[in-house]
Amino acid sequence: MRVPEEVLKCVGFIGEVTHTDAVGNISGDLHATGFFVAIPASSPKLLNSWTIYFVTAKHVAQDLKDKVVYFLVNRIGGGVTSIKGVYGGHWWFHPDDPAADLALIPIHSQPDADIKAVHFDNLGTKENLAKLDVGIGDEIYATGLFTPAGGIDRNLPIVRHGNIAMMPQEQIQTELGYADVYLVEARSLGGLSGSPVFVRPTISIPLPENSYGLKHSFCYGHGATLLGLMHGHWDIKESEINKPFFTHDRQRGVNYGVAIVVPAYKISETLNRPELVEQRKKAEESAIQGTVPSMDSN
Repeated sequence: MRVPEEVLKCVGFIGEVTHTDAVGNISGDLHATGFFVAIPASSPKLLNSWTIYFVTAKHVAQDLKDKVVYFLVNRIGGGVTSIKGVYGGHWWFHPDDPAADLALIPIHSQPDADIKAVHFDNLGTKENLAKLDVGIGDEIYATGLFTPAGGIDRNLPIVRHGNIAMMPQEQIQTELGYADVYLVEARSLGGLSGSPVFVRPTISIPLPENSYGLKHSFCYGHGATLLGLMHGHWDIKESEINKPFFTHDRQRGVNYGVAIVVPAYKISETLNRPELVEQRKKAEESAIQGTVPSMDSN
């Protein structure tokens, strides 16, 4: 499956600042991936304005706690540039689900950043996935940081493909506890933590109506939808690889080939925290009177 260039532009690499030069250029150690999500303004006076958030994994944000963090993206015209969060660098987590491995932060508008944000309406909420008939076997892809070759002059995101393997109706045990997750048949890597995972519904081949033959109508997908966020993968001890029960072992384990995805509806629920809704409301009121850094406009 060919991946649109816009998908590569929706991600940024998250790192710890280790050096700032005389003109303010930032460099540092890259740790993981995140992506941008845009929420359009609700006021009819701001039809072409939106608030943009950088979304990554909660465990990534916590690992970088008390560090000076930056988001590295490609620059329009060449090279790279860095973006910082607003509102004091405060990360927001899911309001009532501590096992939801996601964190987000509003960012400043940066005109030279060559990025494309995922529109809020393209989040794979339960309703959207039902409308698109997304299910087991549909193709997914994740894009993000490949730490051995992240790029020097430009960010070089890697793309990993797979399929939805399980959409559990109950919680699954993860390193953060029992959580609402999807399982995908894809080999995750450390730098892909926080990556966006997209799904594109494939051809649905219906069962025969009767013993005389198949129906001739098929259901086609309608493009890529954000399925969720890459949490990580299961690692197990090599000696336990064929046992029905095993112990997670991130230090010396073997990648099991099954990745864990935080559902996009958890992102939607986090973006709709009352505190963030109030922040956007105040930002819109300020934007109507002038401009504010958290509001982008076209």
